[in-house]
Amino acid sequence: MVKKGTSESFRFLLLMLILTVVTLGLNINTVRNYYSLDDFHIAKNNPDFEQGIKSIPKIFVTQYSSRDGKSYGYRPLIRASFAIEYEFFGKNPHISHFINVVFYLAVILLLYLVLRRLLRNYHYLFPFLITLLFAAHPIHTEVVASLKNRDELFMFLFGLLSLQQAIRYADTLKNRHIYWALLFFFLAGLSKPTAAAFFFVIPLSLHFFTDLETKKVIRLTVITGIIALIAAVGPFFYLPAQDRIMAKVENPLAVEGNFLDHIAYAGYSLYYYLKLLIFPHPLRYYYGFNMFPAISLGNIVVILSILVHLGLFAFAIWKLKQKNIFSYIILVYLTSIVLFTNLFKPVPGIIAERFLLIPSLAFCMLLVLGIFHLFLHHPEKKQISGLKIFGIIGIVALILIPYGSKTMIRNKQWRTEYTLYKADMPYLYDSFKGNDLYANEIMKSVNRELAKPVNVLKFVDPQVKLAISHWERAIEILPEAASPYRNLGIIYSRVYKEYDTAVVYFNKTLEREPDDPLTYFNLGLAYEGMKDYGKALENLKKSIQIDSAAINARSRLANIYYGLGEFKEAIRLNQEIMSIDPDESLPYVNIGNYYIFQKDTLNGIKYYERAVELGAPADASVFLAKYYRLKGNTEKMNYYSRKADEISRKNAQ
Repeated sequence: MVKKGTSESFRFLLLMLILTVVTLGLNINTVRNYYSLDDFHIAKNNPDFEQGIKSIPKIFVTQYSSRDGKSYGYRPLIRASFAIEYEFFGKNPHISHFINVVFYLAVILLLYLVLRRLLRNYHYLFPFLITLLFAAHPIHTEVVASLKNRDELFMFLFGLLSLQQAIRYADTLKNRHIYWALLFFFLAGLSKPTAAAFFFVIPLSLHFFTDLETKKVIRLTVITGIIALIAAVGPFFYLPAQDRIMAKVENPLAVEGNFLDHIAYAGYSLYYYLKLLIFPHPLRYYYGFNMFPAISLGNIVVILSILVHLGLFAFAIWKLKQKNIFSYIILVYLTSIVLFTNLFKPVPGIIAERFLLIPSLAFCMLLVLGIFHLFLHHPEKKQISGLKIFGIIGIVALILIPYGSKTMIRNKQWRTEYTLYKADMPYLYDSFKGNDLYANEIMKSVNRELAKPVNVLKFVDPQVKLAISHWERAIEILPEAASPYRNLGIIYSRVYKEYDTAVVYFNKTLEREPDDPLTYFNLGLAYEGMKDYGKALENLKKSIQIDSAAINARSRLANIYYGLGEFKEAIRLNQEIMSIDPDESLPYVNIGNYYIFQKDTLNGIKYYERAVELGAPADASVFLAKYYRLKGNTEKMNYYSRKADEISRKNAQ
């Protein structure tokens, strides 16, 4: 006869194995993915991690993101994880994705352990099926498939560890568990501010599923609140002030709207989040302006959503003292989602699927509880007939099949930025940013083809026209935005050589952003293409006037002056570039070209060689290799041939 303890241990290991197989089976296909949306924050082309472990001290005293002169956030743990990863594996997106999957698996197994304790008075299948549905839910694909969202995984993992230790304190009254709980909560806060949700989840769990005295629950909650405040505010006593300004394209509430508008957006957000949890299709990497144009307190959906959620909250409070599990589910759901409903402050993108990581747990609890009740069985009853078990597992399986299929398909769509944007574009017709990002990604591919030494325009023209159509749609959505006009000007100037049309678009850009140096630079190039050198010089000088450290504008200005016969002015401008950035190869290439054109080969070669030392494009190395082959200098010919190959391989990566 098999002992009861032995059979329970075997069952536990079997259920853990099933969770492992399902989690890995559904998400292992992300390992084939590359870098995607917003991965520049933590991995893609980010110099912060190139020193590996040595960069960790700097990571803990710098902000999360620094781009285009703007810095914000503080999430050192995720950045440190990528620095460690870089130390051992270099920059490898496939390793990064594998590690993300491992962390998600750790979250799933830990979640099951926590639920198993919280729901120890319930049927053993209850916590298992909750965890199983949670593991398979497609809403988590953004968190798993996006490397940037490893911060959410860290936050949830450390939050669960904190909850686990708090429960152990309630069970044993040993103070060491309090210290561990506070430490893990602090680490959750350092992972991402969304850890604030555990400020509510922990005391709610202690109240509903332990016998800990209320005053001790309150004391632990107060201490947790202090820790949360330290994690959220403390770093900014020594970090620079945040300067991230949210734009209208991210959320209209960032630039307009009163408190009533915030309430309306909150009502709609609650409706939409619930809709995504129930029916997770379509999923979108971004929403933003103008995906939800009719949000107001006059919208019947908004009104019904507010009434329903207020009713749920009232019910939860009414049943709080009775420790009713429905009350627990509702309160966990509402307290973990309220910060992301636009009620208190605008949420980037209005809606974001990654914010449903904790709320989805409450949803899965409710779903499994509903399935048990469907078979007229309360999960607190540990004895259940075999027929009912078969029925419950069957219903869960029917849900798991579409969930799992959607998860695997969605993970594949996150393969690259292009595959993601293309997959979501049919559902982002009204999103300004969706159209803008897709058009930009199309043109990246087009520009790579156009850079080849053959005329491929007729082959890429359909793609160019597709990009144009999306920027024109972006203009329809938000006519006051400048970037679509600028990008259309660049297409007509550089791809089609229709300079008159390009000038019109650049001038429309300047109407919206009158002090944009990049637009003046592009306008100068367009006038140069029209051979109107006076206006070309005027606009390039204006670009430099606005951006005194501009390199490309100076380089182009110098080349025009050289073409007009003003050799000294061309040299002077290139020397300015050398002063601005001593490591820039461009001025040496320019001056080398001037001397070669003047048949002063020796001086030209001297500048080319210096340019190659500074990392000039492969063309300079190719020229030098040919030159030394003609001179019979085999050693230098081979050296510059190798340099050209190295640069070409690096650019192809």
